[in-house]
Amino acid sequence: MPKITRVPVVLLPHEGRSGLFRRRDGVHAADVKLPSGERRRKTFTKEREVSIARFEAWLAVLEEEQTDRTDPLVIAFLEDSFVPSQQELKSYRFTVQCGQAIKRFLSTEFTDLRLSDVSRLHGDRLLSFYGNLSPRTRNMYLQKFKQAMNYAVDLELVAVNPLTRVKQLTVDNRRTRALTMEQFVALIRQAEITDAMTMFLVMGLTGLRPKNVRLLMKGELIDDRIEIPPSKMKNARWGIIPISAHVQLVLKDCPDSLCFPAVGTSETPKTHRNLFRTFDHVRQRADLGWATMYDLRHFFASQLAKQGATEQQIGRLLCHVGHSVTSRYVHHDLEDLRPFVEELSERYITASATQCRDSEGIGTAWKTNTTTNISRKKTRSSSTVNRKIPTRSSCTCPRKPS
Repeated sequence: MPKITRVPVVLLPHEGRSGLFRRRDGVHAADVKLPSGERRRKTFTKEREVSIARFEAWLAVLEEEQTDRTDPLVIAFLEDSFVPSQQELKSYRFTVQCGQAIKRFLSTEFTDLRLSDVSRLHGDRLLSFYGNLSPRTRNMYLQKFKQAMNYAVDLELVAVNPLTRVKQLTVDNRRTRALTMEQFVALIRQAEITDAMTMFLVMGLTGLRPKNVRLLMKGELIDDRIEIPPSKMKNARWGIIPISAHVQLVLKDCPDSLCFPAVGTSETPKTHRNLFRTFDHVRQRADLGWATMYDLRHFFASQLAKQGATEQQIGRLLCHVGHSVTSRYVHHDLEDLRPFVEELSERYITASATQCRDSEGIGTAWKTNTTTNISRKKTRSSSTVNRKIPTRSSCTCPRKPS
């Protein structure tokens, strides 16, 4: 079979012979070597102008494919690379929700945005795009966007993360009020008609997170303490806390597997949504619409602080890694703080009265000595002898309220 020769029609400045050629049989064929080393071939018609037009269109498709591979669209990168890489995490569902929010923002504002074009502007625009949401939610979207760009850096798709210096919104996580003992009792009484009353009681008397109580196993109850494995803990450490005799009595009749299974089952735990719905009904009946399930954990810490427990001790019971976090869980009532300011005022009154008495004693002694010295000086005039001697006896001392 004779060798088929080809005549170049359009040559490309690529390594090797790449371009559009006319074969010996008159058919135009393309042979292109891509920057990755891969060769692509395609056959066109015998007509020269038509083949050149189709060849240029095919080159545009190849260039777009190469661009998508080395510098993909941000939306495609989120769908195909970043979100699937988070499947092993416990917060995968949260990652999916954040990814959908970011894609909704990009589809509206920057449809054709590529990874190499991302800048600080896009982080700020993301925060302003969801201006109707809470600052905490907007910060979570921004944080997930930053994580996606960090993943792109790890894949060497971009050199640096341009969103690193985008500042998050200021969020005040402090609670303005906390459950009192009377409110906690009212909450538990309203929960007596539900199947979650015991769970709420255990949350308030142990300080455990709602998730840890919902997934509590019978094997984690060891005598007078609860031992939760690291796989269930937020800080990936053993959670070992003591429990009172009353809590032991409450948990005594738990099933052999899950302590609080769903209704009609023994192996399936209650869902977080079901538990939240129950708590929502209970707090409305107790006229505590502002309360959340996490307020039970704050109630535990605040009551221990009233009993004299230190923040370090409370942090140990709450299984906190750093004790600086514990300060956000301890809430003091205004009446609980009143004795401290009263004591400060009492100490001031006592110190001021003592100083005033000392001043009066010094003034009396100074007056006596001055009068004696004047009487000895007979050469002085009568005006000098009869002048009024100032004293320090007129002291205004604060007095205790009657």
